Amino acid sequence: MVMIKKYIVNKFVLYTLIFVLLTIFTIIPTTENKFKVEINNDNKIYESNYVYLLDDDNYVAKVISYFDNQSIEDNIRTKINILIDGDKSLKSFYSLIPKGTILKNVKVSKDKVYLDFNKDILNVNEYMEEHMIEAIVYTLTETNGINTIYISVDGEPLKMLPNSKKEIPYPLDRNFGINKKYDLDSLNDIDKTIIFFAKSSEEYEYYVPVTKVSNVSKEKIDIIIEELKSPVNSQENLNSYISNDVKLVSSSIENGKMNLVFNNYIFSDMNSKEILEEVKYILSESIFENYNVKEVIFNTEEVKKIDSMSKK
Repeated sequence: MVMIKKYIVNKFVLYTLIFVLLTIFTIIPTTENKFKVEINNDNKIYESNYVYLLDDDNYVAKVISYFDNQSIEDNIRTKINILIDGDKSLKSFYSLIPKGTILKNVKVSKDKVYLDFNKDILNVNEYMEEHMIEAIVYTLTETNGINTIYISVDGEPLKMLPNSKKEIPYPLDRNFGINKKYDLDSLNDIDKTIIFFAKSSEEYEYYVPVTKVSNVSKEKIDIIIEELKSPVNSQENLNSYISNDVKLVSSSIENGKMNLVFNNYIFSDMNSKEILEEVKYILSESIFENYNVKEVIFNTEEVKKIDSMSKK
């Protein structure tokens, strides 16, 4: 009886520890790609991995799932399983690949991943088929070293979306876009800019990338700031924490670093001269998606290098 009580107590302590850790670290991403949590009872190391699931407003959202993985192939298989079956710890988010879909084969070649599914993947809802591809591409390209994705069904390349018959542009990479919003005057000179926003559910704060597809001939950093300040996006539950009074005075790139100079409205508190963590994350992630830089440095005209964010 004593042994049984001890076993129950140990299990209770283990599950309590896991619950506390998941509560603390679930959802709110930082620029650190991995947070390792070692659970001594089973000698496993649970790592934070980014996956893209559907939220209640039908946005494909960047969230964190914890699991142990030993190789790139294991990482990919686990992520795909989450896109099929969901994650019980992420109750407010939904999987995008149809239930019953089987990932039959995974092949990794340098920075490319080849996925072969059974035919159940073709049962995707007609309104979600493009989001499904977005979720697969963005989830797997969060894996270090993976840049492009190829999808086949029972050994045959998936050339078109199952319902709309829209052609799938291979190789699939992050240029495919995600949560696309169109602002087009013509089909010429089309450009894509990815902007990150913050959202919250009853339990979590998380982040959503949006691809603006437009003919606007502006610098991407100007488009990013403009979109983050737009009241239209805030009306759609996309938050930026950036005041409409914020002004980007100048931007420059040197030695892989982007220097941003703002007016003082970038501060959340004028007395402490601090910038909200959410603002730094949203801006830096948006810049990393659109520019080949490794660091973003935040300045004002009066205060130099208030803070910086590095790409991981």
